[in-house]
Amino acid sequence: MADKLRKKTKTPCIYYNTKTKKYDAKYNYSVYDPVAKKNKPKAKWEYNCETLAEAKAALAAMRSNGIKNDDKDITLEGAYKLWELEAKAVPYSPVTISNTQQHCRMIYQFLPKDTKIKDITENVYYKLAADCREHGYSDETLSSINATFRKLIKLCYRKRLINDNILDHSKNIKTKKKEDYRLIPKDDFDLLDNYFKNNRFVRRGVNNYPKHRLLFNLLYYTGIRIGEALALTYNDFEEFTYYKKGEDDSIRLVPSEKDTKGKHLKGMKVKVLKAYLTDFKITKDPKNVKHRTIPLTPAPERLFARIKEEHRLNGGDMNDRIFPWGHSGVDQALKKACEKCGLPLYHCHEFRHTFISTLISKGVPLPVIEKVSGDVQATIIKRYSHMFESDEVMVLNAMNDL
Repeated sequence: MADKLRKKTKTPCIYYNTKTKKYDAKYNYSVYDPVAKKNKPKAKWEYNCETLAEAKAALAAMRSNGIKNDDKDITLEGAYKLWELEAKAVPYSPVTISNTQQHCRMIYQFLPKDTKIKDITENVYYKLAADCREHGYSDETLSSINATFRKLIKLCYRKRLINDNILDHSKNIKTKKKEDYRLIPKDDFDLLDNYFKNNRFVRRGVNNYPKHRLLFNLLYYTGIRIGEALALTYNDFEEFTYYKKGEDDSIRLVPSEKDTKGKHLKGMKVKVLKAYLTDFKITKDPKNVKHRTIPLTPAPERLFARIKEEHRLNGGDMNDRIFPWGHSGVDQALKKACEKCGLPLYHCHEFRHTFISTLISKGVPLPVIEKVSGDVQATIIKRYSHMFESDEVMVLNAMNDL
């Protein structure tokens, strides 16, 4: 029906719309489909041009900036689809496929998904890494993004969809190894906590530091990833009760925990159901697609209670995100606090590293650590093997007691 409203003009690909009384320009191109192994026709329109000359200019702009009609042109999105097809045939685990898809979405923030693989140069590769760092992604996340990007390039080269593998001429991006991450001593964290408590950062009439304080308390005491924290809403916090036989009433875990040992506990936990990627992709499943809940200690619970009550009194929706920032905003706030406190420049992932290391050092069983961290036991052992050095002594002592 829409085509009947358009009349051809003397200029190919430009039509006169009899309904709007304006001109529409149509740009025809094709994209290589790696599954069908052939080019698929595509079209892009520019609507409501006031004059024929304006329509011609719009068509020329699309042709100069658009996708050229080349043989075996494969895009980033096409490369992922080709990889996904192989991954399901091998087969890879659903978690591996989901994580790769998530990494591709992160790449698309800086490189459009219709970017042709053959147009990716060394400079494009390096700029992608630089953009990821500037965005505030941790070295762990950058390492995953880099690995996904490289395997897509290698796949296209192996399938002879590109003639040159730019990775042969490029230096691999260096990121921190897991053992290079530092632990954040409690004294250092207390300095950071007091900085956000005793200072103000007012924007649009609102002091943002109480929310910053809550955010870093959550990172430190729950070990959640920064993307998971940024996706939290007020509804992601809920109360829990731990019953013990023979006790009728419970005591509150807040404001003090000194009298709670061995007694009936009642407190609050946070649900990790999603992760923040960008403002355009907020509700993505967390890494490893593992939904989980983590109990809160008194400090973050008290902070959350105050912020939630203030949000409620101001008429806020409980489905609102608590932290209205992106990765780079958090990274800048942490950097400023570290500098003001005279501390090493800590990174967000080091809060998680500290949390998991603390649980290991306190003898928390691996299944429990897996449950609250979202990492599988094999990953925990691999990344934190240095924390298990006393295990040999435990084994010997157990056998000596036979």
